[in-house]
Amino acid sequence: MLTRLIRATVLAAAAAVALLAVMQLPALASGGPGGGGPFGGVQCGQSYSPSCVVTAGSAQTSATTGTDANGGQAGSTLAATGGGAGGGSGCAGTVSKAFGCVPAGCTITVQTVACPVGVAGAPAAGPALPAPPPPAVLAQLAVRYLRLPDPVIRSSPAPGAPQLTELPTWMWVAPAAWRPESKTAQVPGEAVTATATPVSASWQMGDGRTVTCHGPGTPYSGGGNPAASSPTCGYTYTRSSAGQPSAAYHVTVTITWDITWAGPGGAGGVLPPLFTAAAAAMRVAESQAVDTAGGT
Repeated sequence: MLTRLIRATVLAAAAAVALLAVMQLPALASGGPGGGGPFGGVQCGQSYSPSCVVTAGSAQTSATTGTDANGGQAGSTLAATGGGAGGGSGCAGTVSKAFGCVPAGCTITVQTVACPVGVAGAPAAGPALPAPPPPAVLAQLAVRYLRLPDPVIRSSPAPGAPQLTELPTWMWVAPAAWRPESKTAQVPGEAVTATATPVSASWQMGDGRTVTCHGPGTPYSGGGNPAASSPTCGYTYTRSSAGQPSAAYHVTVTITWDITWAGPGGAGGVLPPLFTAAAAAMRVAESQAVDTAGGT
């Protein structure tokens, strides 16, 4: 009698173990062997595996805002390493009442969620950087920030000193205002440089005439013949300024700057010129002839 009781007990225990094994068979991650998933034959179930992270019990849930179309709790999160967290809307995996949004590839049993390590995949790529503007647009921006020097008028005789009719006047621009100026506009991966180069000086002499000099002019050294003309930029008045406002000619000089730009890959071009100007007053007196013949 005792022997039959022991044998019945052992058979009952074996049947219970077999039934439990059938109810909780481990699932193959990513579809099992040959399923094409990144984990091959890794098994994730209730038992621990180095390639799986197992979370027992129900996940923590945040304030519930309602249920989704599948009956899951909106706003619930999955507390499993390697698993993703998502609300009831927009869940990329399976929505579970107990665990909320369960990432694809995870296995749900009675009280367990098992996820292969890294099943959530690589992080989503960040927003794409905007394409850099065309080089010509950067060139125009660089030109806007060019700082061109104001010209300074120089002459011999000097402005403010009396000029004489029929005596050549030398004119030039101070050298500091006659040199190329550059500015660079830069964005990530691209830089464009705009360069302004002075090319000509247009002198309005105040008596209705204009002199164009292709250069800054030649400074008067003071050691030469005062009646000699400038080799590069000069003018000779033929009338006095006695009848002009303030008894002086209003002289202006306008510098023309050619604008070029250069960018990556040999790109480049020409933009409209820029101009700078300055003014000065020239007092011109009538020269008097002196008779040295000594006639009666």
